[in-house]
Amino acid sequence: MPINAGPEFMEAQKKYEEARSTSDKIACLKEMLSTAPTHKGAEKLRRQLTTRLAKLKQELEKEKRSKKGRKSLSVKKVGFQLVIVGFTNSGKSSLLRALTNAEPRVAGYAFTTKEPEVGMLNFKGAKLQLVEVPSLRVGAAKEQGELMSIISNSDGILLLYKSELQRRRLMKELFDFGIDKPVMFVEAFSVPMKKDLFNFFDLIRVYTKEPGEDVVLDNPLVLKRGVSILDAGRRIHKHFVSKFLFARVWGSARFPGQRVDKDFVLKDGDVIEFHLRK
Repeated sequence: MPINAGPEFMEAQKKYEEARSTSDKIACLKEMLSTAPTHKGAEKLRRQLTTRLAKLKQELEKEKRSKKGRKSLSVKKVGFQLVIVGFTNSGKSSLLRALTNAEPRVAGYAFTTKEPEVGMLNFKGAKLQLVEVPSLRVGAAKEQGELMSIISNSDGILLLYKSELQRRRLMKELFDFGIDKPVMFVEAFSVPMKKDLFNFFDLIRVYTKEPGEDVVLDNPLVLKRGVSILDAGRRIHKHFVSKFLFARVWGSARFPGQRVDKDFVLKDGDVIEFHLRK
């Protein structure tokens, strides 16, 4: 039986997907439950939402407990964010140094990184934020709530491993904490090509311009392939949703500067000119 979810549920689901903090995700899930269909065909959906809500509430409690009595660990998200994850001495700091402008401390002993290290990866003008979190331990899902929350709020994961056993153990920690993100597996102390990172996470570069002005080429938006004009606008400012009138697109449009609506699907290298209500 089809679920036939209404527009209120779909809007709540969209807000959940865009939520960054655990508390915001909990609020969105509650809204999804309140607007979800109640017929028999939607029972599985409601069970899934209830289970997810319970896990998030546990996660929030872990975050609160981990913040008591010590410095809080957090990372301000800038654009598309990847988190480098691994056990100790797996080459996380070396990978961050190789791919970004960051200079984390690299040493031959365990647990060198004490707090998150951040760097920006530049690929043909497009920038990705890479975050190296301190080494995880077996039991991280229960004992390293703040680090796991940083991973949970990211857009994707670079998982470094020395053996198949390590890879499985790290994936178990992510699963136990309820983290469901795209994961690129990287052998310890190896460095993937920047192009391979973009391809694996299915990313595109989209440029913007003001009406009557030249295109801005030095800082494109980095977006997931398949996003719409409106998704791109949200990355610039939340008010784009209410103020959007139309846009013009150069690149994948049928002709240069074609007028398109909010559902137009963008391609790599497209140029957007937004037109908004005053």
